[in-house]
Amino acid sequence: MSNLANINSNDAIKTMKLYTHVDRIKTELTARGLLSQNPIDPIVLSEIDSMHYLGNAAIEAAVAAMGLTASSKVLDVGSGFGGPARILSSLTKCHVVALELQQDIHDLGAELTRRCKLSDSVDHVSGDILEDKIGQQLGYGVSSFDAIVSYLVFLHIPNKGSVLDVCRKLLKPNGTLFVEDFFCISPFTKVEVESLARDVFCKDLPSREEYIQQLELSGYKNIQFIDMTTEWTQCVTKRLEHFIANKDGYVKVHGEEAYSGLLEFYAAIAALFSGGNLGGVRIVAQMI
Repeated sequence: MSNLANINSNDAIKTMKLYTHVDRIKTELTARGLLSQNPIDPIVLSEIDSMHYLGNAAIEAAVAAMGLTASSKVLDVGSGFGGPARILSSLTKCHVVALELQQDIHDLGAELTRRCKLSDSVDHVSGDILEDKIGQQLGYGVSSFDAIVSYLVFLHIPNKGSVLDVCRKLLKPNGTLFVEDFFCISPFTKVEVESLARDVFCKDLPSREEYIQQLELSGYKNIQFIDMTTEWTQCVTKRLEHFIANKDGYVKVHGEEAYSGLLEFYAAIAALFSGGNLGGVRIVAQMI
């Protein structure tokens, strides 16, 4: 069993408040009168289930960068509630395998995909990208995927080389990796290190140079390291402000405890980005 699987088994990652109160998705759908819809529109659902930055624009960027078509086979590593996988498939008709480690989030993601009538094009798999024989668990062998995407998940894995190596083996020749992740701009303060560990379940972030070097060592070419720090800083700051301004409405639907948990997470992320030491990156690279 890999380190990441051990992490999940003792629920340590649940210190990250984004990953608690997962019932908030269905609660919000009910409040908006959408849960009874059949099917649920995945585009509308994405306004609720998104855990990455910049909404569907980030998904559209992946489609453009990887040249996805209806014939593409895509792996989404750390697929969360399945939002990106559903949007990728909705936009391009591609086939997506959505791999999620946390069982409760996986279960809800699979249910939402069924409710969207997208189960024929989005397969949900509960598992760990670092697990031995992950290709067999996914139902595919090596060199099986045209593209691999991952949104804000690699940051939970200290050993970037391990996950990059696995992804390289799963990609077809000339396949494309698209990752949104964190990196270290300059040394973190003691408070920031503690917040990253507690609030984001993240440690040992690489610098830009270290990240690119590891991509090269893992065999990737045509590497694009696109700095998203400014855009993401603005995004998380506005998200926090909007969440605070709409406290009464959120508490009415979800309760004070759920509000306090997300507020704690949103505030921590905003503080980390505004501190100037945390960076955000969009990586595009090819396996040749």
